[in-house]
Amino acid sequence: MTFRMLILSLLFVSFNYAANDKKVVTKALYSFFNQKSGELILKGNAQIVREDVKLFADEIFYNEKKKEAFAVGKVKLDSNEFILESGQVRIYLPGNASYSWLSANEMVIIAQKHPKLTQKVGKQKTYTQITAVEIKFFKEGEKIEAFENVRMTQMKVDGLKAQEDVVITGKYLEYLSKRKKALVKGDVNLESLDMGAVGQRLIYYQEQEKFYVIDQAKVFQYDKDGNVENEIRGNKILHLIKEDRTILMGNVEGSLDY
Repeated sequence: MTFRMLILSLLFVSFNYAANDKKVVTKALYSFFNQKSGELILKGNAQIVREDVKLFADEIFYNEKKKEAFAVGKVKLDSNEFILESGQVRIYLPGNASYSWLSANEMVIIAQKHPKLTQKVGKQKTYTQITAVEIKFFKEGEKIEAFENVRMTQMKVDGLKAQEDVVITGKYLEYLSKRKKALVKGDVNLESLDMGAVGQRLIYYQEQEKFYVIDQAKVFQYDKDGNVENEIRGNKILHLIKEDRTILMGNVEGSLDY
């Protein structure tokens, strides 16, 4: 490497280029782009901004021909509705061979190594936070899938503080952000300040403040000392949170309509 090349590699590099008719802005301490192969390598405070999505990481590898990116290190992806943090992220864009069905505005993000997805605070001063072994995020439909050691927390903002309002754990989660619906499967447990529920499947409607718990289901309340009381068991149970009412049900569809 010549002295000139060494100096250039140490400078903070920033450039713009068009990727699939969409403007892409990149920054890094070291940057290399091969126009022939479509490979882009960014190292050191690496950033890629593509429309309303911003990706930050220690290292980013992007292939324009394959329509995919790989980011490692301290990774942060910032979109309009969510912030996704993890140690490793793969991103698949329209035109990728593995996701040929993607629409022009869709994007699939797969996060591993302690991923955490945090919804931005809305008008109702609440937001959702999800952690798991792996999180898959479909940007356009705002659909989220989480696998193993799933923890979904509904947070409520009170002044400058945020506190846990409802916590749901399980083995698998499908969350439809636009509809505020969640389907959780496998050893499901729901906890709030004054009540809880367990079962093998749970369908949770955030805006309607209700949930169905299915298969080996149990819903219970806590007294002022934190002891369990008013326990109800059944195969399918509907609980209306706002009304504080629990109903044993018949058939309940254990899937989401999206």
